[in-house]
Amino acid sequence: MTEKLPPLRRRYSQNFLQNKIYARQIVEALRITRNDVILEIGPGSGVLTQYLYPIRKQSLIVCEIDPEWIAHLQSIFPDDITILKENILNISFEQLSKESGTKLKVIGNIPYHITSPILFSLFEQSPYISEAVLMVQKEIADRLIAAPRTKAYGILTVLLGSKTEIKRLFNVSRKNFFPRPTVDSSVIRLTFNNKIEGLNDEDLFKKIVRHTFNTRRKMLQNSLKKFLKSDILQELTCVPLTSRPEELSIDAFKQLANEIAERMV
Repeated sequence: MTEKLPPLRRRYSQNFLQNKIYARQIVEALRITRNDVILEIGPGSGVLTQYLYPIRKQSLIVCEIDPEWIAHLQSIFPDDITILKENILNISFEQLSKESGTKLKVIGNIPYHITSPILFSLFEQSPYISEAVLMVQKEIADRLIAAPRTKAYGILTVLLGSKTEIKRLFNVSRKNFFPRPTVDSSVIRLTFNNKIEGLNDEDLFKKIVRHTFNTRRKMLQNSLKKFLKSDILQELTCVPLTSRPEELSIDAFKQLANEIAERMV
């Protein structure tokens, strides 16, 4: 690597992993095979890239927004990796998947300030992703694997959990980063399904989940009446309408969406 590294920019949440043992474990957790196309989010100094490169260098795509770190990556890795000079939220996974002829495997130490938007983006673009191994704030990992009737259980839990198998692999202390953040991190693996099983209308499901959790202190009978006719609302029987959203399991949300879809016909 070059002797003089680019400056760190707070607006990009640049907290770089320093521990090479963890870096290797994160790359190994992606379970890379010979035909995989890898997309790395926010490679920064290249701590993960250095282990990804020898495995899939001609099928490695990295997405970096900081021009100076892009120049750094170009100086240490040959031209046969693809560097997308763009915000990950503006990237079309569909286009990359079609160009590659396969679904993507995603990896990265996710910038703290856009963790939720990235996860929502992965959910929306899930047909083009087979697996993701991500390092996120421990609090976010807690939310993703939270159980119903807990404070951490929310929109991310239900939406990501409806379309992926989520597993926390291990935690990483804040002392392993520079600059040191104020929180610890967790490494998670998301294994994606093509669609949400047992669901008739995915758009309606997403609308219900988002709407009810945006007013999570309200009972379903109060939050749902804003977009359901009263006669449909009164006929719902699959879940108690006196429940609040955090009391419903993912399967219960599916049942609710399916019953509403049937009664709206």
